[in-house]
Amino acid sequence: MSHEKRAADRKRRMAELMAEAEEQRAEARASMEAAATVEGGPGSWLIEVAFVVILMVISAALFGTAVTISRFTGADIADARRTGEATVEQCERDGPIGLSGFGYVKACAVSIRWNGGGGERVMIGKPGFFTDEKPGDTFTIGENTGSRGSVGYSRAEVPPRRWVTALVTLISIIGVAPLLFAIGFVRYRLRRR
Repeated sequence: MSHEKRAADRKRRMAELMAEAEEQRAEARASMEAAATVEGGPGSWLIEVAFVVILMVISAALFGTAVTISRFTGADIADARRTGEATVEQCERDGPIGLSGFGYVKACAVSIRWNGGGGERVMIGKPGFFTDEKPGDTFTIGENTGSRGSVGYSRAEVPPRRWVTALVTLISIIGVAPLLFAIGFVRYRLRRR
């Protein structure tokens, strides 16, 4: 083979390689632009916001359900520090959706005469403590230690149910998962920008 023919073959091969490299570069550029369009398109932020809002709504619904279910249990009257007779003075109803969960909650002002002497007037708004009481109704009440040093009240008609407490705990833990996922997603997206 002559020197000119070899040089022509090299030029032709070099042109083929350059054309192939340019084609690969164009394909890579096109795929990067397509990925950028999919990742940060005009409506992508709206989809991300909707996703986070949906996760927050799911979490709030699970917490509301847990609070609602917790109404079906109460402190044990056998654990009460003291017991007495309570008389309902007046009641008001809150609901259907609030900090006490879903449904209506009855809060009543009661006057209590303790068996050991003394008395007091208190407002009890614990969900599930009252059902259909009217002013003048009386019932046996117990004073229990509440959470963080507060006072809690119990009555024989609202029995303690450990399985309800376990169910409420489980639903609350499940309710934390979407909340943590939403927070993690927002942090991830903010760090990428």
